[in-house]
Amino acid sequence: MKCSIIISVYKDTDSLDLILESLSKQTVVPDEVIISEDGNSVEMSEYVSIAKNRYNKLDITHLFQEDIGWRKNIALNRAIVASKYEYLIFIDGDCVPYSTFVEGHMKNSEKNIVLCGKRIELGSKFTEKVKQKEIKVSDIEKNFLKFLPQLLKDNTKHLEDGFILNRNNFITKILHKRYVRHIVGCNFSCFKENFLKINGFNEDFINPAEGEDVDPSWRFREVGIELKSIRLVANIAHLYHEKRFDDDIGKINREIMDKTKIENVFYCKNGIEKL
Repeated sequence: MKCSIIISVYKDTDSLDLILESLSKQTVVPDEVIISEDGNSVEMSEYVSIAKNRYNKLDITHLFQEDIGWRKNIALNRAIVASKYEYLIFIDGDCVPYSTFVEGHMKNSEKNIVLCGKRIELGSKFTEKVKQKEIKVSDIEKNFLKFLPQLLKDNTKHLEDGFILNRNNFITKILHKRYVRHIVGCNFSCFKENFLKINGFNEDFINPAEGEDVDPSWRFREVGIELKSIRLVANIAHLYHEKRFDDDIGKINREIMDKTKIENVFYCKNGIEKL
């Protein structure tokens, strides 16, 4: 089985370079990397040209669109359609994967299952060190306990999700049996055919939050596709940045989602296909 990894990006080429470097050194290298840009910046285009040579073991495709506001779901749907392979892994452009990230998703993949990972959220100081390449995410992965005191001082969030364990460890077995409420949009995977069953992402969402994670979660379940935890097996490190949306936007998105739930529109009308 082959996989396509889809990276949602917007202008941040420094973080993307860290991601591509990690993907090129994975224990299982992805068969295809799709850079899904919600915009069309010259800087990103120029960087991708450099990256294709720098990371020539990766099969990189760059998709872009007009920059007229938040349209991440449109970009993601285009990436799903363009993907060449049957298994899809989704990450965000501010999340650097651990070395076993792709392997974790691939080895645990199942038909009619969405694998849902988590992320450790690095603080501002640690993020700066990673971006300046003073510390690598792979260093944190290999020596997590060593870095733990520094991570605590830097207000790292979801610290527990920095640990990596074998999937057969009794702790991971317990965690993976727990009910998963919804996808975390920066770390999940599924078969392409499963996403097509719900018509991809709902493009009615034109603001971040809900639309790229909570909304597809309930729609997957409506067509018999369950969510399963991949926590501590397919890890990523989220790089710090200021919050990019407010609570009012979240409220608008919840209203959109609640309406589709009431009407039971699990195959969204404004998705990959326009109904």
